[in-house]
Amino acid sequence: MAREEQQDVRQRIEDAVFGLMKTIDIPDIRIEQVVKLASTSRSTFYRYFRSVDAVVKKFEDALLENMQGINDLALKGRFGTSELVPTHSMIARMELLRHNRDKVIVLNGPHGDPAFVRKATVFMHSYFRERIKDVEGDALSKDFYLSFVIAGHHNLIQYWLEELPEIEPETVAALLNRLYYAPFFVDDNIHIKTPRLSSAKRNT
Repeated sequence: MAREEQQDVRQRIEDAVFGLMKTIDIPDIRIEQVVKLASTSRSTFYRYFRSVDAVVKKFEDALLENMQGINDLALKGRFGTSELVPTHSMIARMELLRHNRDKVIVLNGPHGDPAFVRKATVFMHSYFRERIKDVEGDALSKDFYLSFVIAGHHNLIQYWLEELPEIEPETVAALLNRLYYAPFFVDDNIHIKTPRLSSAKRNT
């Protein structure tokens, strides 16, 4: 079977699983249901996946791997007041999420995978902890701050994808950046301030 055909079969299987997840919990999805929707055979399913759960995990891993690539690039940039505008990395994250809109909604839905939400939370917490590590502030305050904004991030993303997907990724990215980073750059009089960075960071 040609590579394109193999990819098409895998995609149909994945689409079938996520389609069923809209109304059925993952453990209750049967292979027979999947192959019927995917217009393929049971033996073909097992050629690519060992279980329905493996289909879901493969999608999750690919999504987070793509996110990691974006985050790695973002961490090479200098943290500064430019964070108040939509950065290329944040736009790229929003584009990736909207591209996978239907499946992300299902994953976070009532029949989705609770483990994915936990993985995504840990993943983004680690990224933002690294992003703000040289910004002035004590560690405990940063911990509480990160817990607060990441919970809001997940809810905002889910609301956007479910209710307002017509809003462009760049607009959502700009909003998220301001919600995330404004506390570091705005003083009590609503004046922009410059974050104090370590000497090592200033010299990069």
